[in-house]
Amino acid sequence: MEAFWMSLATVGLAEVGDRSMFLALLLGLRKQRLVPIFLGMSLGVTANLAVAGMIGMVLFSWFEGSWHQWLMGLVFIGMGIWMLMPEKEDEVQGISAQGAFWAAAVLFFISEMADKTQLAVVALAGNFQAFFPVVLGGALGLLLVTGPALWFGNRFAERLPIKLIQRMGAVLFFGFGLFVLAQAAS
Repeated sequence: MEAFWMSLATVGLAEVGDRSMFLALLLGLRKQRLVPIFLGMSLGVTANLAVAGMIGMVLFSWFEGSWHQWLMGLVFIGMGIWMLMPEKEDEVQGISAQGAFWAAAVLFFISEMADKTQLAVVALAGNFQAFFPVVLGGALGLLLVTGPALWFGNRFAERLPIKLIQRMGAVLFFGFGLFVLAQAAS
């Protein structure tokens, strides 16, 4: 149980104010299907942390250099572009539950790649030699932060300056992308 609680606390604290929390807030603003989005987030996060728990250390020792940073930089810039694209109301309403589920699953799986959460799970799984408690604790810790952010974004969407938030989100994702690309280049 120590591995579970340590993973939950470490990941939960690491996610407060992290891009995953912000991403969940933005998904809540843009989408109306919260349950499929939350379930998709859960799948994406759990799958990502399972990869971290099983093969993260091996991957990082096999591939020297900054290949993962280049990928993440490009993903963040792509997310920044996506934030600036206007979306018609009927497009938001017309997204199927299945589409929202898979979009959230893929988005969260990719966005957690090479994140501090994934690296923490690699270290915790190696330290405790406990795959399931670490992965489940980490996933729950992340979802305890991102779940409320998803709900908050959706619940208060009418009261929030959505255009301003989208622009701020785009700037942040561009900034994340450029920062990661600069790190990869050095």
